[in-house]
Amino acid sequence: MKRMFFFISVMMIYACGFSQIAKEETIPFDKRSVPGVSIEVPGYDVKVTAAALQDRLERSAKLKGSSMKGFRYYQSQPFSEFGTLNYDIYTQVVTVGKKKYAKTAVYLLVSKGNENFVTPTSDPELVHRMKGFLNHFVTTHLRQYDIDQKTQEQTKMITKLEKENKTLISDRDKLKQQLDDKEKAILTKQDELTNAKNALSTLKESR
Repeated sequence: MKRMFFFISVMMIYACGFSQIAKEETIPFDKRSVPGVSIEVPGYDVKVTAAALQDRLERSAKLKGSSMKGFRYYQSQPFSEFGTLNYDIYTQVVTVGKKKYAKTAVYLLVSKGNENFVTPTSDPELVHRMKGFLNHFVTTHLRQYDIDQKTQEQTKMITKLEKENKTLISDRDKLKQQLDDKEKAILTKQDELTNAKNALSTLKESR
């Protein structure tokens, strides 16, 4: 019972700690630093994280994105998780830190137009929702996306291996049939050879 209580306590602490991982930060944008929200993504590289984030916003939320100044940009579009307005949303997935300690991070900027990015002072509720969005993305969507992609890759690999195995079995069966045919041909030829030798012996004996 004590062990179970300890395990549950640790998991609750971990969950609470993880829910606070997104943070307010000044983020490089178009040769200047602007207010935004960031989150470190443990265990996932930039490629997978960027693909999952794009999938979350463009497939799940139906936003239309484009590339702008190194960011994925969603111009003046409704996103109910942030509020009732249309927002300019900027996302970027980068590697931070030196090689040995490099980590993947997600940057999120939100503006209500003209690159006037929201701050904890100008719109604390929206900033809170931005952090909640990133936290939920990392703990839920990113993980599920990665599992789905790996499942698809594994399924494709299995299909490929099954096809290759089927081809090998077919080739083996063909070779086996060819070997059986050769064995029959050898037996037939041996009979013909035996008959020929017997005929020769008979001819010699009749002289």
